[in-house]
Amino acid sequence: MSNSPMHHDGQATKLLSLIAHGLIRHGARQTHNMLGDRASYVGLSDIGRGLECMRAAVASKHTPHVDIQADDVLAILRRQLILQRGHCFEELVGQALEAVSLNLLEHLEIDITHQGTPIKAHFDFVLASASPKPTVRILECKSTKRLPETLYAAYECQVHGQVGLLQAYWRQQVFSLKDATGNVVFSGMTFPEICQAHCGLILPSDPEQVDMQAWVLALSMTDAKVFGPYLFHPAMLRLCFKIAEAIWRHLQECQSGISRIDSLPTASGCHPLCAYCDWNVGCPKFKGLDHPDWKNDLEALLSFKRFRKDLDEKIEEKEEAIKAAYACLSGDGKWVHAGPYQCKVTQQSGRRSLDKDRLRQELTTLLGDQEEADHVFAQCHTQGQPSDRLIVQDFAVHATGRQAKTGKALALTHKPEAEHVEYPV
Repeated sequence: MSNSPMHHDGQATKLLSLIAHGLIRHGARQTHNMLGDRASYVGLSDIGRGLECMRAAVASKHTPHVDIQADDVLAILRRQLILQRGHCFEELVGQALEAVSLNLLEHLEIDITHQGTPIKAHFDFVLASASPKPTVRILECKSTKRLPETLYAAYECQVHGQVGLLQAYWRQQVFSLKDATGNVVFSGMTFPEICQAHCGLILPSDPEQVDMQAWVLALSMTDAKVFGPYLFHPAMLRLCFKIAEAIWRHLQECQSGISRIDSLPTASGCHPLCAYCDWNVGCPKFKGLDHPDWKNDLEALLSFKRFRKDLDEKIEEKEEAIKAAYACLSGDGKWVHAGPYQCKVTQQSGRRSLDKDRLRQELTTLLGDQEEADHVFAQCHTQGQPSDRLIVQDFAVHATGRQAKTGKALALTHKPEAEHVEYPV
């Protein structure tokens, strides 16, 4: 006899919890091997995070470990899958670059101290060439669910820091190189010395003679997009140093008890990375119900919804026009060729649906009992998991339903009709 569904659910939860804990341990081990003790320095990804949320940047070093709760297993697992997907993509890109026989430096590191602040820069990939002219390309890989139209400010800050530090410390012996397991291959060398030792390249001692660029490769599960080039800019390097100093100062103050994590600046508005932040629980930005800084996000959401509605209507109108033209053409299922495109209209079967009233009648006839038939019918019903639904109301709309030109609520004698939008999160 098979076990009850509840027993299977318990086993499934234990399996997911096991995988979640395993991914956390694997990620922590991998991070330590490749990046060392991240609480002992400020990394460029920390600087990028600090640009958007100082509290999260400091908390990642002050409270680096987050306990996993039983009811958070699925949330933790989803987050770990996203993080580990980035590592898998990075490994895949490395294999692709090696396959085309490029002079490739993986896991390059710069270790410096700037005005008392320890800073380390880690590079996913650095490509170097001595001919036809000295060239260096920095490639940073980012895994995203959807490819962004423009790159996040945190990512841009990170690659600006990479190209800036590489140029500024080119001739100093602050470079090291690790292998795939985290073992140090070369240490305490200049960048030209690293290139000569690892690739046999002879690069100029003056970075001004080198064509140097940084690029970001954004990867989703089905697509890729490149952002760049990012060039050395003294102002951006100064900004990175300024943010790094602030992170380190706040960290020291929090560790000594002079200040608290919750007193630090947080990301404004509905920042997309807040959902993935390990320290969002108890974040002061989510206290209270009056959040005027959400205005731009809600305004953008409603704008996207209106645009999608208009676009759907235009798509439907254009499809009907083409189908009508095809009918006049008497295409009879044949392809119509139009330059690089082709189209045709075909008949599709209607959607099959279950007639519940008919089924209930058939069950009553077969079982000979109305109550028993209703019981069997009820037993076959299932209910999906509950989901969150976001409801947005726009009170900057006239009672007639037209949008106010100013985008602000008008002083009317009666309450304006609110634009009401619902969709599942």
